[in-house]
Amino acid sequence: MISTLEQTISRFEALSDDEKARVLGEVSYDLTIASRDVCIEGDCQQQRDKLASISEIQHRALGQMLAYLRGRRERYSDKDIFLILVQRAKDSGLLGYLQNAFENALSAPDKSAGLIK
Repeated sequence: MISTLEQTISRFEALSDDEKARVLGEVSYDLTIASRDVCIEGDCQQQRDKLASISEIQHRALGQMLAYLRGRRERYSDKDIFLILVQRAKDSGLLGYLQNAFENALSAPDKSAGLIK
């Protein structure tokens, strides 16, 4: 099911910080697939530009993930980080990859549920 941007942001905002961190980690992991696809599309400059954009999206997502895990309050708001990631993906022609990654991560059950802590 494809959600609107506002619906997806609302779903993300409703999560606990640990769940948000998990989602951003999964999104970053899923974007490694985009990196593989990009390596066979376009010319060398287009490939470099898209790989740099994927790296920047992952960098921002992982930085926010660490802020959640460390309990840092000096961080982007949930909505702002989401919009930053979306804008970068949109500008670089990677929005479809990012949308799929968020949809997968937000619909995935918490894999840590049921584990002994």
